[in-house]
Amino acid sequence: MKTSIKAVLLSAFVCPGSGHFYLKKPLLGNVFLLSSLASLSFLFWHAYQRAQVISEQILNGEIPLELNAIYSAVTQAPVGNEALYVNLATAGFIISWLIAAIDAFRLGKRADEAEPTTSNTN
Repeated sequence: MKTSIKAVLLSAFVCPGSGHFYLKKPLLGNVFLLSSLASLSFLFWHAYQRAQVISEQILNGEIPLELNAIYSAVTQAPVGNEALYVNLATAGFIISWLIAAIDAFRLGKRADEAEPTTSNTN
């Protein structure tokens, strides 16, 4: 299997930046890995904070202990700056993942072209 295919598969299906680590480009790999982890960490933190608020509202009696009421509170879309930050973090995660895969393929293609081709001439 070609180096470019291995690199893009690693970046696309394992984690952003893993293809760069395979290609011995740890600086770029760390950039993509850390940018996607930062976005993902913010999204997890936001989900945790939202769960805390909803659980406090249930304990205080503001939300009844019924499945439909809890479901509507959980699925309520964020508003204002909260929605902006969630959208930016989601876009940042997706974009860093896509750029990592594309760049891993580009660098892998260069490595494929730089490798000497071996052919049997018997």
